Amino acid sequence: MPDLLGATNPVPNYDAPSTRITPPAPGGDPNIQNVVDPNRVVRPDGQEGQQGSGDATNSFTARFESNFMTFVQRLRGAQDLPRVFLEVLQGQTVEVSSGIRSGFASEMAQFLEFIRMDEAALANFLENQMQSGSRFTGALFALLRGAYNDPTTSEMTKNEILLFLRRFADYTSTEHIEANLLRTTDEMTEALPGRWSQQLTDVLAQLENSIDAGDREGSLKLLREQVFPLVSRYVSATHDHGLARNLLSAMTLDVARYENGNEAAMLEALRRLASSNILPRELAELSNPELLRVLREADFFKAAKSNAFAERMAMATHRALSGEAGVDMQEAFHHIMNSVLINESVYMPLQHYMLPMNWNGRLAFSEMWVDPDAERSSRRPQSAGGPVQRVLIKMDIDAVGAFDVLIQNRSEGVSMLVTCPKSVAEHSPKITQSLRDILAHNGLKVEQVQVVEQHRSLTVSEVFPQVFERMSGVNVKI
Repeated sequence: MPDLLGATNPVPNYDAPSTRITPPAPGGDPNIQNVVDPNRVVRPDGQEGQQGSGDATNSFTARFESNFMTFVQRLRGAQDLPRVFLEVLQGQTVEVSSGIRSGFASEMAQFLEFIRMDEAALANFLENQMQSGSRFTGALFALLRGAYNDPTTSEMTKNEILLFLRRFADYTSTEHIEANLLRTTDEMTEALPGRWSQQLTDVLAQLENSIDAGDREGSLKLLREQVFPLVSRYVSATHDHGLARNLLSAMTLDVARYENGNEAAMLEALRRLASSNILPRELAELSNPELLRVLREADFFKAAKSNAFAERMAMATHRALSGEAGVDMQEAFHHIMNSVLINESVYMPLQHYMLPMNWNGRLAFSEMWVDPDAERSSRRPQSAGGPVQRVLIKMDIDAVGAFDVLIQNRSEGVSMLVTCPKSVAEHSPKITQSLRDILAHNGLKVEQVQVVEQHRSLTVSEVFPQVFERMSGVNVKI
């Protein structure tokens, strides 16, 4: 199974001295080392298959036997995101000169101005994040989701639904994929020497013109017939298995997605679904421009076009990881990027939203974890009255501290648990009553509200045990 987190770990003890201490053989002379214990499975190099198997989430040893366990470990590490992000924001409010270049400083100044929030701005920002984070929303995708979950739907039809969704996802990512292709080709020109680099520079100019003209087929032809053969010949002739070959491998995925996101093929897949009674037949009778207009009315399209937060975040991260922000800031942004990329794992069943803000001059960073399938899945936590919907909010507030807010909704009403710094917990009666009043004012039936001192942070996996549902999948590393 592909691991988008780059879960391939180095072989443990690869760089360690070659001296090996062999434990006593079971039930025999410790000097005899060729005894096999039939009650346990070991690797050929003597390593056990499980590392830190007592608690996967608490083990910080690199796990080489399972992609899923690597995902669980990185999910745990991602829980430091509010603290790390707040430290980044705080670092921009003081005079910092150690290794930070003017470009990054200017980018972060614009970012700090962008996250200046009031009540209305925060509501709009949160709504935009939710819409741009879920591209499969709206009436059309609700019909597709219902058809896919219907036990009477044939496997062939389900495959057609998945094919359309893959094409739609790649089609909506066209601008991002094109930017990746241009950037990777440009990096290749720097990785290749002499005449090789000059040839590729000429191709890059043609590729830029083709993409600017919206010629997807022409761009694919340049990539297939010129970029790939040129770099492949260079690698074959020079046996250079370094950066150039790695960039070519990275480009392969983007080219496949670029081809899969072909507009005509995506619309044809939608027409086939309309012809199979999964969707209203009227869709099949629409022209291509009309079909595209239907798709572009989805909330995702509107939000993605106006998601300035993602653009500013990407630019700041690019500058930081390029070395413009100094060593400490570069490390912090590396942690932030790992936390963001974990959302793209095939094992992630939750929606994750980030909310940085400057509220009345006080910096804060929040993140929200939501289970989008809480109402539909029988495997989710349930009470006597039906399914339980949960939202976990983690935040870190400048000069105040870390908070966890767990909101649980079921038929009996809404329950809320707030764990907070000691200085805040001292005012828990007043805060509890205020939260009750807010919930009641919004028409929610209140079951219970607790405000207590935080002794340990809530983990995502304990609040959402369904994180472990996909553990039984194919997740072994080779």
